[in-house]
Amino acid sequence: MEALLYRHLVRELQPMVLGRRLERIYAPRLGLWTFRLQPGEHPRHLLFSHHPESVSMTLSSRFPENPATPTSQVMGLRKRIQGKRILEIRSDWVHRRLAMGMGLQEPTSWLILDAKKGVGLENQAPEWGNDASSWPSLEQIHGDSQIWHAHPQVSPLMRQTLQNLPEDLGNTLLNGFASGLPPDSFFVYQSPSSQSFACPWILPEPIRRTSTETRCSTAFMAATLLADEIFFQDKTSVDKLATVRVHKRKKRLLKNLDADEQRLLGFVQLAERAQLIRRNLYQLPAQVTGRSRLERITLPEDDDTMVDLVLDAKLTILENMERWFRLADKGRRGLVHVQRRREAIKTEASPAHATVQRTTPEPKNASHRKRKLPDRKSISLPLHRFLSSDGFVMLRGKNQKANHALLTKTASSFDFWFHAADGPGAHLILKRDFPEQDVPEQTMIEAAGLAGLASHFSSSDSATIICAQVKYVRAVKGTPGLARVDRVHQTLHVTLDPNLERILRVVEDGKPY
Repeated sequence: MEALLYRHLVRELQPMVLGRRLERIYAPRLGLWTFRLQPGEHPRHLLFSHHPESVSMTLSSRFPENPATPTSQVMGLRKRIQGKRILEIRSDWVHRRLAMGMGLQEPTSWLILDAKKGVGLENQAPEWGNDASSWPSLEQIHGDSQIWHAHPQVSPLMRQTLQNLPEDLGNTLLNGFASGLPPDSFFVYQSPSSQSFACPWILPEPIRRTSTETRCSTAFMAATLLADEIFFQDKTSVDKLATVRVHKRKKRLLKNLDADEQRLLGFVQLAERAQLIRRNLYQLPAQVTGRSRLERITLPEDDDTMVDLVLDAKLTILENMERWFRLADKGRRGLVHVQRRREAIKTEASPAHATVQRTTPEPKNASHRKRKLPDRKSISLPLHRFLSSDGFVMLRGKNQKANHALLTKTASSFDFWFHAADGPGAHLILKRDFPEQDVPEQTMIEAAGLAGLASHFSSSDSATIICAQVKYVRAVKGTPGLARVDRVHQTLHVTLDPNLERILRVVEDGKPY
């Protein structure tokens, strides 16, 4: 959703929701939210989506089908703000963020709807700088493809539009944007091969191409058309949306791999500098030895040309040489992984194939256990070893010593650490393959459940579990098993299932692994 469309949409929605009580909260699918308000003269359901490629928000008389079991985040929000009224609204339209002050007589909690980060809850009113009076000139927009870093409201679509207009029309359109006044019409563009989008200006023909244009008199009407496609999809729309997302994801990942490849190639080239120092090590200029610390040195190449090398003055000449050799080895190893990753991305299954795989029934005892086993380095530790339904390894300590070793020696800095809130319990580590790897919500719930079953919540029906990245958890020296958390990633409220340990425990050769 365009930032300018979002700006006018919030203005139109504000009088429709202010003063209404929040009756119920649902999360139909990942990234989709339904907030049911008390009945009134306006539609009852506030729909919000924060998928990167499909941000939407509107009020609707319809609502999508809700799951039988709400997520821990939904349960937490229900507990804190359900039944309260929307007393105040603040927006940062430039970044597409909305804050609703919830309370009975005055705001005591702030529900945040963020197009990038999703749904959150704050105790204090956000201090957003939503004044976008600083607009770049047309010349600046034409000359800087990254103008959106300094001016987020200048989206790629807006930039393309201005580039396809004569200078006088471009300036007129830009001045209209900067004025903040609502336009006469809003336009929705729909195509069978791509995702629909809307903007408060008419697109030039080269950009519009074969898309069908629908003119709307209000931002609310345009936003409703977008939301209908996202929240009330038929199978064709789902497949189209999934294809678009996978294509964009592949393009983004391949672009990042190209950048990594160039960086690693630079490392490999450092071997030539190191070899040059090695060949001339015993022919260094007078008063210079391998232990000298210099900012630069000039050495002869094989063809008698002189090469000027820039050194790290904090290191000796020998230490610089050794560092370059190490970086070159790192670069060669990294290039192998980059090539493997590129091939994996290019051969990734299409959305349609993935859907077939997900809907194919599997035996109850299959559960991916042969695909991935715990790290063999941790076998000597007294641990319980589990495998989530999504194939993630989970390790839980059996005693204080194991908890300490699990946190300080076995876990990687980007792994997730789970522990019961406000009381004793075992440490549980959820292993990840790389720092930015996404963990499915079902696996997070299973990990929290396993941590809860080995804690002071074990005799209860539910548990509150905190999750943090291992790099933000510090073991307390001299007290095995005790840890200090600097930053909590997520707090989960889960129902405890006594059978979960038996279902997820890794078994090898008929015995618990």
